[in-house]
Amino acid sequence: MDVYNYLPENIVNCLKDYRDIDNVTEIRLRKNNNVQVTLKGKNQILNSKNISQNELDNILFTICQGSINVFEDEISQGYITMDNGYRVGIGGEFYYNPTSKKYLLKELNSLNIRIAKNITDFENQNKINMEKSSLIVGAPHSGKTSLIKLITREISKKYRIAICDERNEICANDINCDVIKGVKKSTAISMATRTLNPQFIICDEIGLENESLEILSATNTGVKFICSAHGESIYKVLKRPNIKILIDNEIFEQIVFLSQKNDKFYVEEVIDV
Repeated sequence: MDVYNYLPENIVNCLKDYRDIDNVTEIRLRKNNNVQVTLKGKNQILNSKNISQNELDNILFTICQGSINVFEDEISQGYITMDNGYRVGIGGEFYYNPTSKKYLLKELNSLNIRIAKNITDFENQNKINMEKSSLIVGAPHSGKTSLIKLITREISKKYRIAICDERNEICANDINCDVIKGVKKSTAISMATRTLNPQFIICDEIGLENESLEILSATNTGVKFICSAHGESIYKVLKRPNIKILIDNEIFEQIVFLSQKNDKFYVEEVIDV
């Protein structure tokens, strides 16, 4: 596991002793507690020694490659994206700095390392028309980001693609496209529309009002979107007003619902809009 490079030896040994480590989706490190992992949606506490404040601080320092200030913007939003695509959620005490207008970390209490899975095959994926504008919907760990990568990799052979990769989780070296990284999705969508002349714009985890407004504006220029959003049913998706407005305005030609069962990933349903 790539994550071993960022952890102290005692935690690495504890994880290696866990028989299902290759299927773990989250590793939680909390001050004065044992290591906890998430497997198939269930949490399990491992038999490790309690994690000290110093160990936790050193892990964050290592993840930030020795320069926490470089990651200040991300940390102020409660996460860091590692080079391998793993996202690290940050828990602790924050304070608001009126000069920088950011929330800065005062004391670190926990880290949640979310393990990125590169899924290359979905059951029933032939139901998807990859050349349609699509909203990909599913619960956490259902493969939304992996499916976005799979579709993007395929359509980039034929179309001009721009990826708005705010958290550095979508882009891969084998995808032929333009990429805007580290910029808020709403701003990146506007930048891509004005300067890159894409036929498709790719976004992960939409849901904010300003994102929806930029998507509506960009669609008027003829751009198609492939986006993902959290949700388990069309009913729950329509309860989110910033997603509903996109569906009501026919931004997407299809909605793709994903699920995970018994370590397999499924395209449960494709609804033509």
